[in-house]
Amino acid sequence: MKSNHAISEKHMAGKRPGRPSVDRRDEILDAAERLYEAMGFEKVTVTDVARALGMSPANLYRSFANRQAIDEAVTSRALTAVEDAAWHVARGAAADPVHIFELLCMDIALKMRDLLFWSGRSSDLCLAATRGNWPPVQAFMQTLRGLIRHVIAEGQRQGVMRADLPLEETTAATFSAMAKVWHPVMLDTFGAADLESETAALTRLLLEALKVKN
Repeated sequence: MKSNHAISEKHMAGKRPGRPSVDRRDEILDAAERLYEAMGFEKVTVTDVARALGMSPANLYRSFANRQAIDEAVTSRALTAVEDAAWHVARGAAADPVHIFELLCMDIALKMRDLLFWSGRSSDLCLAATRGNWPPVQAFMQTLRGLIRHVIAEGQRQGVMRADLPLEETTAATFSAMAKVWHPVMLDTFGAADLESETAALTRLLLEALKVKN
């Protein structure tokens, strides 16, 4: 039987020297978000984030390859929260696709407003990510398309939305229309003073085109 000492040596040999035993990615992102809020994300350095956690920049780089990777991960985390809430709404489409379409359009618009205008300096990072078309933003936009497609497909299946409209083209057109109240750059450009009424009006117009006429 191997001694405990031998087992311990074997276990330690499999670990990379200096690597923390616990993955600190979430801890690093939490610290980065706090600093972005306090200083503005453009002013924060990797050294600032590392210092806030009492670690060296070299140790931080074990979790994130560079500053861009941290920014993308923070962006992804914020957008994923919007996605998760939207999917929670969209999964109810089987019960009432038309009503869920209305709820979904408004839910995404309001959550994007909160992210861009009510989340302090963190909104600057989201806008920079959108303007740069970062991977998390590309993935987010594809998710929004998938949400719309899911609800329209269910509406067509139930016969309450027009099945003569090609699903993919209809999804693309609907997404393009909703971009006015969903897309971060559009919201930043046009503001959000009348967002709720504008979203409701746009949603009604889209449903007029999508619904089967009685």
